[in-house]
Amino acid sequence: MAAPTRILYIIGGGEFGGAERHVLDLAKSLDQSEWAPRVAVFYEGELAQRLRQVQIPVTLLAPAKLSALAGIVPVRKLIREWRPAIVHTHGVRANLSGRLANKAEGSPARVITTIHSLLPLDYPVAWKRILFGCFEKWTWPYTDHFIAVSRTMLDWLLQEGLPRDRTSVIHNAIQLPPVLPRRPEYSALREELGLPQHAILVGTVARLHKVKGHTYLMQAVRKLKEERPDVHYVWVGGGEMEQELREQVRRNGLQDVIHFLGVRQDVPELLPQFDLFVLPSVYEGFGLAALEAMLAGVPVIASAVGGLLEVIEDGHDGLLVPPKNAEALYQALKRALSAPEQMEQMARAAQQKVLEQNSLPRLVRETTGLYRKILNG
Repeated sequence: MAAPTRILYIIGGGEFGGAERHVLDLAKSLDQSEWAPRVAVFYEGELAQRLRQVQIPVTLLAPAKLSALAGIVPVRKLIREWRPAIVHTHGVRANLSGRLANKAEGSPARVITTIHSLLPLDYPVAWKRILFGCFEKWTWPYTDHFIAVSRTMLDWLLQEGLPRDRTSVIHNAIQLPPVLPRRPEYSALREELGLPQHAILVGTVARLHKVKGHTYLMQAVRKLKEERPDVHYVWVGGGEMEQELREQVRRNGLQDVIHFLGVRQDVPELLPQFDLFVLPSVYEGFGLAALEAMLAGVPVIASAVGGLLEVIEDGHDGLLVPPKNAEALYQALKRALSAPEQMEQMARAAQQKVLEQNSLPRLVRETTGLYRKILNG
C-alpha cells in the first residue's frame, strides 16, 4: 500500500480569518489514508492551536517580526527534510516563502496557491502594495496552479495576466454541524452584555480591518439609532483598526449600542443569538462569515462585492447593498428590522442553499481532485 501523499500548507496564521479557517477545515478533512498534511505558520496563534487539537503537525517558521523573505530558509529546510509532493500556499508572505524555497531546492514539489483576497486591498499603504505586488508577480512562474475562491477573484487574476489554463475556481465552503443551529430559548450573549432578552442584536463577524467596512456600518448605525434605540450591534473580531474604531464609536456617542467582543472561539454559538447579520465589506474574496450566518438561519445583509455576489441572491436569500455606502446600509437595516417575517423567509432559503451548495465535502473533493490532476502532470 502506497504511503500517503505529503502536502505542506503554508500560511501566516497571525489572525484567524477566512483563509485560516479554510486551511484548518481542509487539512483536517483530508482522507488520511491518501494524504498527509502538515501546516507551516509564521505566527504561534489560534490556527496553530486548533491544528494541534486535531493532530495536524504544525511547524513554526521565522519569527513574525522578520521580513517576508525570512521564511525561505526554514521552508527550504522543511521541503528538503520532509519532502512534500505539494506545497500549497495561502497569502502573500506564504506565497513568497513557499515558491522561492521550492525553487531553491530544485522544484521537487508542485506549488499551488489559493487566492483568498485582492492584494491591493490587503495593503492600503502604497509602498507595501507596490513591493508585495511586484514580488507576487515575480514568483508567479514558480507556481504550478492558482485557485480562486470565487469567479470574481478568477476574473481579477486573468486581468492581472495569469493564463487561464493555470487557474481554477473552487468556491469556499464550511463544515456542517451534526445538528443544524437553532435559536436558543435563552440568550447567554444578551446576559453577557447586560441586555434584556428581548433586545434586538445585529451581529458582524469580521477582522477589524479597513477592507471590512466597519466605518460605513457605524455611520448607518448613527443614523438609525434615533429611530431604533432598541437595536444593539455586536462586533466580533480583532485587528489593527480596533483602537481607531473604538475611538470612532466613542466620538459618535455609540458606545452604548455598539459592543466589541474581540476574537471569540464560540462564534457558532453566538450566531443563532443574532436577529440579523451584517457584512459591510469593501471587498470579499468569498465571504465565509456570511455563509456561517446563513447556515445558522440568521438573515444577512452584505455588500454586493466579490464572492458575496455568488453567495447571496438579493431579495431571495439575503439583501445586498453597494459597498462603502452608509446610506444604503441604513436603508437595508431599516427595511430588515421592519419586516422580520420577510427576512425570516430569506433566512430559510439561505440556509437551504448552504446545505445544498457550500458544504465542506464538496470543497475537499474538488481540491483533492486538483491535487491528483497536478501530480499526474
